[in-house]
Amino acid sequence: MSGKTKESKLIYFNDVKPTAVCWLAKPFIARGKITVIQGDPGSGKTTLALSIAAHISTGKPLPFSTSEPVMGSVIYQNAEDCAADTLKPRLISMGADCSKIAFIEAASLNIDEDCKILEQHVRETNASMLTLDPFTAFMGSKADMCRATDIRRLMGGLMKIAEKYNCAMVLIAHMNKSAGAKDLYRALGSIDIPAAARSVMLVGRDEDGETRYVRHIKSSLVPEASAFAFRICENSSVEFLGDYEGALDDTEPLTPADNRKSHKAEEIILNMTASGQCRSTDIMDACGKNNISPATVKRVKGHLGIKSIKKQDEWYWMQ
Repeated sequence: MSGKTKESKLIYFNDVKPTAVCWLAKPFIARGKITVIQGDPGSGKTTLALSIAAHISTGKPLPFSTSEPVMGSVIYQNAEDCAADTLKPRLISMGADCSKIAFIEAASLNIDEDCKILEQHVRETNASMLTLDPFTAFMGSKADMCRATDIRRLMGGLMKIAEKYNCAMVLIAHMNKSAGAKDLYRALGSIDIPAAARSVMLVGRDEDGETRYVRHIKSSLVPEASAFAFRICENSSVEFLGDYEGALDDTEPLTPADNRKSHKAEEIILNMTASGQCRSTDIMDACGKNNISPATVKRVKGHLGIKSIKKQDEWYWMQ
């Protein structure tokens, strides 16, 4: 052990100046923080992430964001698709300004050994967002995706870059095959990956096979947002469809209190839809007055087989 004492400084919170969170797409993606977008293969994770990059490159508002639109540069690292025949055609179809979206060409680029390279290019481009797709492809051969100490080291390196340059770090993650596990625990690798993220978005496919949805399954900065839907068009562009009203089933075991609230939600939903269509907001309000969470209401809705229909930008539920 070295005899040299490490320098330290005690800082009182009284001396810390409060600052507001800077958003890239509130409430899903914050600048200076890590966001994870996870989902099964073919769910549309990459297409969604490319669409976000395209919007940022032109300053076009993102339909699911409540913050002011941001125009800036993006670094998009993809280890699975060809830049020439897959990624650029998609970006063009999305209306992206490709002069503001770049990738780093370097042999075996990885976070473990090349954080200085990542930092250099984030600084040079003043990148608003850096995406690693998928995250595990850029971990490096020395890091084990299932070892907590390795993941914390890698995430720590990314967090320093994100905070220093106010850059949103977006990590694309595949899902494991742990059937029955809570969605937050299904990201491939250590739980420390979503744990380090301030926001986790889950991309899934509706039963119709065409509609994709995004669930906010973790939000450490603001309350979790409602799910939204999108569709991938024939030219690989994205059409955002607004709020998603399909069944959102997280398989976390229910507690006795959850079961009591589920029974109450079932009673409310069936009573309010007994005579026909009922606005979903009215049902949600009625359940909210009984301290029943939106997640529980939607779980019960799916169990009951309640249908959703949209009329003039409002959703209605019916038996």
